[in-house]
Order: sequence, then structure tokens, then C-alpha cells
Amino acid sequence: MIDETFTAETGIGVNLKLVNMGTLLPATLAGQGPDVAMQIGNDLPVNFAMRNAAEDLTRFPDFEDVRDRFRPSAMVPYSYGDGVYALPETQTFNMLFYRKDVLQELGLRVPQSWEDVSEMLAVLSKNHMQFGLPPVVQGTVQGENVPPNSLYAALLYQNGGQFYRNGGRESDLDSRTGIETFKAWTEFYTDYKLEKEFDFANRFRTGQMPVGIADYTTYNQLSVFAPEIRGMWGFAPIPGTPGAGGSLDRSVPSGGSGVVLLSKAQDKDAAWTFMKWWTSEQTQTKFGREMEGLMGAAARYPTANIAALDSLPWPAEDYASLKRQFEWVKGVPEVPGGYFTGRHLFNAFYKTVNGGVEARESIMDYVQYIQDEIRTKRSEFGLPR
Repeated sequence: MIDETFTAETGIGVNLKLVNMGTLLPATLAGQGPDVAMQIGNDLPVNFAMRNAAEDLTRFPDFEDVRDRFRPSAMVPYSYGDGVYALPETQTFNMLFYRKDVLQELGLRVPQSWEDVSEMLAVLSKNHMQFGLPPVVQGTVQGENVPPNSLYAALLYQNGGQFYRNGGRESDLDSRTGIETFKAWTEFYTDYKLEKEFDFANRFRTGQMPVGIADYTTYNQLSVFAPEIRGMWGFAPIPGTPGAGGSLDRSVPSGGSGVVLLSKAQDKDAAWTFMKWWTSEQTQTKFGREMEGLMGAAARYPTANIAALDSLPWPAEDYASLKRQFEWVKGVPEVPGGYFTGRHLFNAFYKTVNGGVEARESIMDYVQYIQDEIRTKRSEFGLPR
């Protein structure tokens, strides 16, 4: 695609390399890094920006026009101070998957609120079935950034909470909302004995777990992996929390990947031109369709470009559900020392669920570690504390 359209139209040559992401920081520090890094995690751009290794994209005069290609939530993890340090490539979030045949057999409806979920759990338990929540897992390799658990983040946002206060200078998980949310999250595992780790696609296919919350890209996997239940399942926005006026708040956090312009790039204007081309509607649509054409529905691309996502071959009913949930998607901000948030949220969870320590005590203990790390990093980078 680069040879056919980008280089042919702009005359800018591109040397594309597939590398292990672990080499990006050492290569950048050694002055051997790329001009542009693609498909990188949400945590990296701001961490590079703190170290003056990523370019602020707001310096380009047409940045605001490019920003409009994406939902505001997709830009949140890449924003730091007054700058923006990456463009979104993909954006994913959770949806509620359900087996139509099993729910009909049990006389259950798709849960709309968390109260509905509590009622459903009792019925599922009596029938030796399970409800799947996003797994609570540690990083696969040492030192890997662990994002905050997506269910905790959803419950926190639905109750009007936030991860950080005072402009990112402090963790807000020790607030009343943060503590109550942590208690509600852990009760699913202490009171209802839900499983912490499992293979959702397999259990959903067999009917052991007829309802569950999972990343919307699980749709692609199920379309290919479970042809025997085709037409017998669907997905819907996740359960919500009643707000003012009785309306349900279905807020859900997003994940994804981005493309960053490194500050040591030789020709920043050419690199920016490439980033604009890569995240454009035409390129993202073509890439998504070609991926799906080569690899089938399992490779349907979760592009962050709003117009490009509209162009991908989703069934109308399913895409309508996806768009309803998209209205509630919120980004999780990245702050100096923020990598401790997901890590210690995980530690506090296991201290309560496995160790039997009271939820308030667990989260308060570990928030102290988060506060200390944020202070340390702000001091290291010369930021106001």
C-alpha cells in the first residue's frame, strides 16, 4: 500500500521494518530509532513525551483537522500537558456477549444494569453456568505495563469517578468513589465466586458461560472459531449504572494502539505526511478490507478512524450495537508514574479476593505506593508537585 499510493503520490520513500517493541526505547536512546513508530501501546507515547523523545503533533498547522478523524476518547491516552504525542490507529472497548438460545431457555433477558446482572448470576449459578467478566491477569513478561482492569475502569467511570485528580498529580483511587468501586468489583469474586481467569471464547461456545463482557474484537474470533453457534449469539452495550433521571450510564474504557513521531526524526514534515496518510479514511478502510480479504472475518480491523470503521463490513444490527456503546467510550489518561496504577490495582485485588483483607484497607494500602511513584516521577521530570 505504501508503494502503490503513498510513495507514488508524495515521492517520499519509506523503509518499513517489523521489530520487537522492546527495542524501540533502546534504539531511540542510541540515536538509531525510527522516525515513526506504528502499532504501539497506549502507554508509550506519553512516556516518551516525558523524556522529550516524542514530538508534539499540535505544532503542525493541520493537526486540528486530523484530530477530527477520531473520537475525543481515542486522543486521551496520547495527551500530556498542552500537547498530543500520537495519532490513534486502533480503538477497542468491551461489549456484552450473550447466547440467545441459552437465555431463552432459562427465561432470561439481556441485562441492562448491574442489578440485572446480580439477579442473573443467581439463575446461572443454579444451572451450573457462569458469567464472564474481563479476566484479572498480570503482565505476561516482567516489566510489562498492566493497564487498569477494564471492568474496574467501567464501574469507576459509570459512578462519576476518575483515575487521577489535581491535573494528574495524585491518584484518585483513594476517593470515596474509588474505594466503593473497588469494593463492588471485588464482591463479584468474593460473594459470587466468579472466575478470575478463563478462556471466554471456548466457554461461550460450549454454553458454560452464556453471558460475558469481553473486548469487541472477540466478535471476530467467535465468527470464525464457533461456526456451530452462528446466529445463536449477539452482543450489546455493557450493563450500566442508573444516573440522574433514571438513565443508564454505560461508560466503558478504551484500549488500542497509536502511531508516534519521534523527536529525533530527520524530516518531521515527511513523517507527519506519512502519519496523516496512514490514519486517513481511505488508507484505513483499504487496509481493513485487505486484511479481512486475506485472513477472513477473524482479522476484521478495529480502526480508530470513525469514517473508516463505518466502511467495514459489519452486519447492520451488530454495528448498531457497537455504535451505541461507542457513545459511552472514555479514554484512560496517562500520567508520570501512572504505570503503577494497573499494577497495584491488581495487587490490591488479589490481597482482598485471595488474602481475605477488607477491600477498603487493600486499596488504601496500595494507593500509597501509586501516590509515591507519581510524586517521584514528577520530581524526576521537574514537574510541579
